[in-house]
Amino acid sequence: MVSSLCACLKDEPVNREEEQQQPVSYVLGTPVSYDTGIDGLSAICLNEAGDGLLIAQDNGSVLEFNFEGNLLTDNVMANTDGRSKVDLEGITRAGDGSIYLCEERFREVWKLSADHKAITLISDAGPREDQNEDNQGYEGIAAGPDGILYVANQSKPFRVYTYSLVTGTWGTAFDVSGAKSLSDIFYDKDDGTLWITDAKTQKLTQFRPDGTLLQSMDISFVNKPEGFCKDSSLKLMWFVCDKTNKIYKVSYN
Repeated sequence: MVSSLCACLKDEPVNREEEQQQPVSYVLGTPVSYDTGIDGLSAICLNEAGDGLLIAQDNGSVLEFNFEGNLLTDNVMANTDGRSKVDLEGITRAGDGSIYLCEERFREVWKLSADHKAITLISDAGPREDQNEDNQGYEGIAAGPDGILYVANQSKPFRVYTYSLVTGTWGTAFDVSGAKSLSDIFYDKDDGTLWITDAKTQKLTQFRPDGTLLQSMDISFVNKPEGFCKDSSLKLMWFVCDKTNKIYKVSYN
């Protein structure tokens, strides 16, 4: 059932004491890439078992790959409502295992069932600024604690929204200064921070949920970083590029 949304935006309380610790300084290893030969790879997260990857496509599909870049399952879910022009740009796994996706043009949030056989529209009327164009909308989604989803808007404005699964209301977390094209967002449960990729500056930037800038890393080894996730158990960062059709992995210390 679609949540009814408040017409006005409400800011969500997102500050926590543990987020005030100093950021970890990351040293990246040598990147490894896998050419999938598949167009439109736009977002990435770990699968249920943590031994593979779920990747959302521009055409509304979700694909499953192993850690060697081999396709395991083609289209693990049906296209959202069978509609045309569905553009999935973000995918995330919440702490309870639920998978959420965001759609760019319609500004929607979807929930994928654990068996990947059903998809439910959670929000069908997210914030849309007057200057937004259809293809400059939601580019990434991240599941934080307390039922809060973070949604990154590509441009005009370069903004991170919040959506409360508890109350069904939208809010604004912060704007990203100096950005050129926000392309994904990831919630890091290790320290309660947010990572945001920029497809044009080829930067990976870490923020506190209140928008405090912590650090920025060069990721120019990815031609166009469209999707990002971090695997703390294996100390790996994963990226997808929709220009080269490649999956990238890089170790970190």
